[in-house]
Amino acid sequence: MNWSLIRKSILIGALVVGMAWQSGFAATYALGEERRPDSVSTKEAEDLPAARVEIVPAHYNMQHAGAIGLVALGPGWDYGQKRQWTTDFLIGYVPAYDTDRAKVTLTLRQIYTPWKLPVGDKLLYEPLRTGAYVSTTLGKQFWFSAPEKYPRNYYTFSPKVRLNIFLGQSVGLRFDPKRSRFDSIKLYADLHSSDLYIISRIQNKYLQFKDYLGLSFGIKLQLKRR
Repeated sequence: MNWSLIRKSILIGALVVGMAWQSGFAATYALGEERRPDSVSTKEAEDLPAARVEIVPAHYNMQHAGAIGLVALGPGWDYGQKRQWTTDFLIGYVPAYDTDRAKVTLTLRQIYTPWKLPVGDKLLYEPLRTGAYVSTTLGKQFWFSAPEKYPRNYYTFSPKVRLNIFLGQSVGLRFDPKRSRFDSIKLYADLHSSDLYIISRIQNKYLQFKDYLGLSFGIKLQLKRR
C-alpha cells in the first residue's frame, strides 16, 4: 500500500468534501422548502418557518465501476423543493491490475432526479436520474498538462481529470420509521460516458457501444430527515 498516496488522497479529499459541503449548504439554503417573503411584516415573518439549512449528509453511497474505481464510497446532500437535486462526493479505489501500484480517485457528482414514484407502501421507483461528474486520479503519473518531453499538442486530453455524463434509474425500499434510523435503501444503475470516449466515438465511427459506454451499479443509504 502506498501510504504517501493515501495521505495525499486524504488531504485532497478534505478539500473536495469542503467544496461538496459548501455546494450542498448553499443550494439547500437558497432552495429551501420554505422562504421568508420580503413583503410581510416582522410579526408575520416570525410566524413563518425559516429556510431549511442542512449541513450533515443526507445519504451515503457505495458504487461499483463508473470509471471512478472498482469501488467508490462517499456522502451526499439532497436539496431543492422536492429533493430532486443531489451533490455526491466519492473516494474510489482502483486495484493495481497490470500497473505497479493501486490508485485513488476523487469524484464530485451532480444528480437530477425529477420524479419519485411510490409503488405501494414500501417501494419507491425513480425512472430517471441523470447528471454529470468530474473525477481525478491521484498520482504523479497523471498530469493536467503534458510534460515537456512530449511534443506540443501531442496529448489533447489530460489523464488527470475526466468529465462524465450519465443516465440511469433507481428503486428503493422504505424502512419502518419506528424501527429504523434510516429512511430507505436504494439500488441504482447508470449508463455513462466521458468526454474522451465521446470525442473518440465522433472521430472513429467504427466504435461500438461497449467501446464508449459503461455501466455502473450502486447502493444509496438514505438517512432520516430531521
